[in-house]
Amino acid sequence: MLILFFSAAAVVTITISMYSFTANLLKQRLNQRVLAIISTASLLFSPEEIKELRELGPEASLKTPTYRSVVEKLQQLKRANDRMTFAYIWAPSEKPNIMTFIADADVIALRPSLNYDIDEVTEDGFPGSEYDITGIRVFEDGSVNKGPTVNQEIYKDRWGLLYSGFAPIKDEYNNTIAYLGVDIDVTDYNHLVKATYLPFGIITIILMLILIGLTIAFLRLWGGRIELLRELDRQKDELLGIVSHQLASPITALRWDLESLFDDYLTKIGNDGRKTLEEMKQSTVNLADLVSMILDVSRIQLGKVKIDKKPLELTAFFEEMIHVIEPGAKEKKIIFTSKLPAAFPTANLDRRYTRMTIENLLTNAVKYTPEGGKVNFVVSIRDGHVLCEVRDTGCGIPKKDQEKIFGKLFRASNIQNSVDGNGFGLYVAKGAVESQGGKIWFESEEGKGTTFFVDLPLKDDINHSADEGHGGWVTQLKAAIHL
Repeated sequence: MLILFFSAAAVVTITISMYSFTANLLKQRLNQRVLAIISTASLLFSPEEIKELRELGPEASLKTPTYRSVVEKLQQLKRANDRMTFAYIWAPSEKPNIMTFIADADVIALRPSLNYDIDEVTEDGFPGSEYDITGIRVFEDGSVNKGPTVNQEIYKDRWGLLYSGFAPIKDEYNNTIAYLGVDIDVTDYNHLVKATYLPFGIITIILMLILIGLTIAFLRLWGGRIELLRELDRQKDELLGIVSHQLASPITALRWDLESLFDDYLTKIGNDGRKTLEEMKQSTVNLADLVSMILDVSRIQLGKVKIDKKPLELTAFFEEMIHVIEPGAKEKKIIFTSKLPAAFPTANLDRRYTRMTIENLLTNAVKYTPEGGKVNFVVSIRDGHVLCEVRDTGCGIPKKDQEKIFGKLFRASNIQNSVDGNGFGLYVAKGAVESQGGKIWFESEEGKGTTFFVDLPLKDDINHSADEGHGGWVTQLKAAIHL
């Protein structure tokens, strides 16, 4: 949807830009036309004619051939340009921002003595009448004195939409003595500009429809690919489960055979044979643990974990794990301490998954804590829950990795190349805890250590499946992985 939004915004922006470019082009053509008219027309009037009419004054100038000549030129200019509404000559007055009319193409019939036969006349442009030029930009900024120019603003009055052009009339000393002005009716131009809305609007709609169609097609294609990936992922998990299950039986049998061989022939073989058998036994144990872990990952991924909650005596349960961890800690010269309550209430937990979780956290704490460091294991009972804390002074988890630490196959960046691991442990631990209605979280600072917390309810009469515990964790996890 974000792609669609930005694409639509781009289409609208491009369309508006194209429309603005077209409107500006039409405006430039209009400017060129008005400038061409006013530039050519200004050459028809000589400074001597204008000086004579100004010196005679409004009343006296009306009876002169010069006045008749100037007005006829203005009328000729109007006839040559069918869209020209007014043509006139102004001269500056002594009042600020006030111009006086010298001649106008439309007022000559005001004096019957001149024998002009015009049906309708106006007083506005009569010689000597005043006109306020306030607001006409080319006069305010003085650009009209530099040469022919246009007033960029289109204005509307009772004669229609008008666009004005002006040209200075200068004497032999290059002083401006008057201004030739023309007003062009630009109603057709305005209609033309508005008419461009339609094609550009149609173009926009067509482009939007094409864009929406492409987006829908893309989303359908993407959805098909997502479904295919989900199906492949599901088949992969099923295959992984089948392979792990098939591997588990022969590995277990091999392990027990080695145990039997180790017990029966320990006294009959030399030190080298004993060492070889011990290595084989340990390798088989490690392989069995890995297969078991992969099988758990597959079950969690497929939502097929079955939680088998039974009464569990916690004192013996935790003491057993402590005895398993202590030798490894002692070998690395790590100070391992533990604190358990004096007595535990009866708990209803899945023994295998609970042990796997706590033992994994303790093993990791020892593994990632350097020689001479500390690992502390504390168990407490709070409000019907058992809370386990595993605290170490190890390498810690980098802040950038903390959000992903429970992800499948993810390992923190500061230990990837220095400590062996497969990235399954915390993923399975989270699934095991949340499938029982519990919570797992941690606090960590890189270089200083990590503390993991596991909170499990002691009592639960319902046998949860992996997808029933704690808000359907497996379903949420699968959705997150697929997305």
